[in-house]
Amino acid sequence: MTKAESISLNRIAFYGGAFDPIHNAHIAVAQHASEQADLTKVIFIPSAQSPLKFKSPSCSDEDRIAMLRLAIEGHSKFELDLCEIEAGGVSYTIHTVRKMKERYPDAELFWIIGGDQFELLEHWFAIEALAELVTFLVLFRPGSVLDEDVALTGLNYQLIHAPMMGESSTEIRGRVRKGESIADFAPESVADFIDRRGLYKA
Repeated sequence: MTKAESISLNRIAFYGGAFDPIHNAHIAVAQHASEQADLTKVIFIPSAQSPLKFKSPSCSDEDRIAMLRLAIEGHSKFELDLCEIEAGGVSYTIHTVRKMKERYPDAELFWIIGGDQFELLEHWFAIEALAELVTFLVLFRPGSVLDEDVALTGLNYQLIHAPMMGESSTEIRGRVRKGESIADFAPESVADFIDRRGLYKA
């Protein structure tokens, strides 16, 4: 296989979000997506400010980045990119994907989203242009309105099946505020970091 052929077989997925904090379900979704879509790698991209969320992240960019590094350590296919935080302001996915297309011109690009986000894609900025650049990897949940037999016009997507996972960043922040354990919700290194830094307690 030539070098050019090898590059053309790259299948790279981007996983964006506040990751405030990153938790076990984030990691599990990335793992299932990697396996089911035969990905070369998954790149986590923490957002500066989501255009569909009115609140800024609860903790600093530095702390979110540190937790992401801890969570993906040891996962050979997982990487971290800080392009949205470095750009600052509202993080529009189309801008990020265009940058990544320049960086990986011969790769097949994917974007990992939850089923709830998939239902809101019509509200995403420049969704038509974005749909031309990526295939969406959509987390399918039992009972979701998503139907495997329904093809959405203009969108390329693949459903990713994963076990039900109850973790959410909101729940973790709430448990920390109440002094409850998050040992079953986040990687041990992340839970220890949150405790040492006293995050989410106020």
